[in-house]
Amino acid sequence: MNEMNNTEIKKREDNMLELKNKLEKFHLDINSENPMQIILKGNLYIEYALRERLREHLKNPEILECDKLSFSELAKLVFSLGLLPADIFKTVMEVNHIRNSYSHNLKYNFNDEEYQRLEDTFSPDFRSNYLSVLRAQKFPINTLIKLQTAIFTIWQLITNRYNMLENHKN
Repeated sequence: MNEMNNTEIKKREDNMLELKNKLEKFHLDINSENPMQIILKGNLYIEYALRERLREHLKNPEILECDKLSFSELAKLVFSLGLLPADIFKTVMEVNHIRNSYSHNLKYNFNDEEYQRLEDTFSPDFRSNYLSVLRAQKFPINTLIKLQTAIFTIWQLITNRYNMLENHKN
């Protein structure tokens, strides 16, 4: 078993501190007692991260006109190109499905059952990441905190996981 040197330990500690700071900023940004605000804002974070991921890997992103792609087209393209692990695709699409439910039904009400449907899309790896983040919560755990944590976990995996995989290859 390889032992980590001080530089590797420091890098991991820095990554954990960065994750903690992002989590706090994210919660401040989408902190709400209203699940609609959490979903709408969270979906915007996810969509932006997907667009950035796609742009980073295209030689001429202006040709594709990434900003004109629907969320569904964007997600399918990013995941089909292998720019992100496929294990979070269903979860990303379920968040967008919930967002669409809010957008097309004024009486839509997010509840524990809806949250359970979202959680049912979690792959084992995603669930492990999600639970790690959830355990770090300073707040009492309820459905809104779980929802915020799930969306944050998706967002941080899109923005950070691939970068870590790329850095590991190099």
